[in-house]
Amino acid sequence: MSDQLIRLLAFGVIVLLYLFFFRVLRAVWAGVAAPRNQSSWKSLLAFRGDGREDGVVVAQPVALVVRSPLDAQGRRHLLGDTLTIGRSEECDVVIDDSYSSTEHARLYRRGGQHLLEDLGSTNGTYLNRQKVATTSVVRLGDYVQVGSTVFEVST
Repeated sequence: MSDQLIRLLAFGVIVLLYLFFFRVLRAVWAGVAAPRNQSSWKSLLAFRGDGREDGVVVAQPVALVVRSPLDAQGRRHLLGDTLTIGRSEECDVVIDDSYSSTEHARLYRRGGQHLLEDLGSTNGTYLNRQKVATTSVVRLGDYVQVGSTVFEVST
């Protein structure tokens, strides 16, 4: 082979190598960059206004994350306008827990806040280890216990 042909092939390999690295970097960047249309991503709506007039943006809860039992740990349930928890298949969050009622508790949004109410369950609903007697405001980091299932309010 001539020296020119070897240099041309080496140059071609280098160009292909740079194209490969460029594609890899582009794929990685696309994976970590924020999406352009954030309105379609409910999980990215963690920071939105709560209707306060002073313009302060307050982090709002957007999901319930199961903390126990261990076999369900980490499951996320997005909060919408209303979310029911219980054993019934008609509930938004169905839990297989003999200590929970068929329709145990409800989380709903009103006035920029998420509220938790017990739906007349036998064993009660707990917010941060305190039994919920009336409708209670739920904030980030709070723990909601329905039967023996514990959820963390998260973004």
